[in-house]
Amino acid sequence: MDALDRLYRKDELIKRSVHVDQDLYKNLQYLSLEVYDASVSKIINVAIEYMLTKKEIQYYKKPKGVDSIYRSVVLRKSLYSRLTSIKEIRGISFSRLINGSIKEFLEDYKDKF
Repeated sequence: MDALDRLYRKDELIKRSVHVDQDLYKNLQYLSLEVYDASVSKIINVAIEYMLTKKEIQYYKKPKGVDSIYRSVVLRKSLYSRLTSIKEIRGISFSRLINGSIKEFLEDYKDKF
């Protein structure tokens, strides 16, 4: 990996409120506070970008007994636009797409944290 690959190009940011499952959000908070020099929103953007690189986007069903927390998240406009088009094509809610991205990212990289 080249050093420049670690930096994002400037992109317009969009603030959006979404329901994030409480258990996923707690994991993101831990990563933000204890592991990485990144905000929760930045980690969510990385998770979304990771999901968008996959060929098959999985529907993430909310687990029974897990509460969702309404959170304000700052998203990169380019990722927001792609999620919006997937939402329109597939009929999956924006919050479920974001939760699915986070869950998939956390599961696939759990050995790296």
